[in-house]
Amino acid sequence: MSSVQILSSTAIHAPNHSNHHTIDLNPWDLQFLTFEYSQMGYLYRHSINLDTPNRIQHLKHSLSSTLDYFQPLAGRLNITQHENDLISCSIMCNNKGALFVYALAKNISVVDILEPTYIFNIHHSFFSLNGVFNYDGISQPLLAVQVTELIDGIFISVTINHVVGDGNLFTHFTNSWARISKGSLELSKLPIFERWYPKGIECPIRFPFAIVSQNNHSKNDHIIPPMRMFHFTKENIAKLKFKANLEAGTTNISSFQALFTHIWRSFIRSKNLDLQTEVHFVLDIGVKQRLIPPLPENYYGVAVIECVVTMKAGELLEDDGLGKGALKMNKMIALHSDEMLRSHYQNWSITPNFVITPDDVVNNNSLVIASSPWFDFYGNDFGWGKPLGVISGYASKRNGKIFMYAGVDKGSLEIEVCHPYEILEAMGNDSEFMM
Repeated sequence: MSSVQILSSTAIHAPNHSNHHTIDLNPWDLQFLTFEYSQMGYLYRHSINLDTPNRIQHLKHSLSSTLDYFQPLAGRLNITQHENDLISCSIMCNNKGALFVYALAKNISVVDILEPTYIFNIHHSFFSLNGVFNYDGISQPLLAVQVTELIDGIFISVTINHVVGDGNLFTHFTNSWARISKGSLELSKLPIFERWYPKGIECPIRFPFAIVSQNNHSKNDHIIPPMRMFHFTKENIAKLKFKANLEAGTTNISSFQALFTHIWRSFIRSKNLDLQTEVHFVLDIGVKQRLIPPLPENYYGVAVIECVVTMKAGELLEDDGLGKGALKMNKMIALHSDEMLRSHYQNWSITPNFVITPDDVVNNNSLVIASSPWFDFYGNDFGWGKPLGVISGYASKRNGKIFMYAGVDKGSLEIEVCHPYEILEAMGNDSEFMM
């Protein structure tokens, strides 16, 4: 397949931006400075009467209108130097603009993207700001959109700086842009971007961190692993939930906790790990509803914290391993109380630490879940129907990384798993996993 040809790049501004202001970032935001941008792409088939120039111009215009409600995405990051070699980081809402890229892939069709079990390398070219880290938002756009014309379809990718917001912001922005593009005149809810600070925390938060020099991994030092798609129906997920709760003797285990453990067990079987080996499952959990009082639903700063579940491989492979693993996961998540979250927040202010995604994560026998089944990626209808497929970009793709999101059929889930080919093949041939 030929490479993707870039036809144009344009800066898109919020048309009614009236005042420049600054949003100071808190620990939940700052932890992602050394992380790559978030990327997600949406595949559509051409309408019968295609008018490409008008379609591209319409998408640019609707994106500009959407930025009026999401002005931080048209800004840049700002680093402020303080005394004692400390710095702070903020978002400058200065309307420098988001990036809009129009591209052409004249030899690629919708079927070429939808049919393969494995995600092929050409997908990398459907996304902008590849290899860019969040701290690069000092000079790089905080939002980039790429619209790629295919033989019989269109691929729209969205790339957002992760310190501006988490998956909730990503989904709300894309859903809002789609609705405005389709003709909506207002948002379902106006986003709140001002960050939450508990009492006793000095703002802005200062930290001794030379972002570029201390970032200990090169932008070009890792090979993107193979990626394979797996699909789970609503019925199969319900069976897993029932089995996990039955084995654990409880009713508290959620569908997602059961499915996460199901994936974890297949990973262990596929790697043929020693039963005494410690394995880890890492997931981000939302904090907005765990605080007292809870943060507003339309709070769109980063509001997630990392949760790590650790067990012995043999425990998970026992006959009741699904229930045992899911119950351990359920209990670890439940520990994240208001008190614990506030303590973590304050401790970070004293001893900052940043998210790193090392290439040897597979050697640590860890799985890391990204994205969330709660995000409505298939709800993005720009006026020509819902997406035929949803695919994440190549940012942060490492061995052991799993991207999960709601499927096209209600209640179903789609999973992208990053691992060496032999492990992905073993998972695909695992009859217990494939159900």
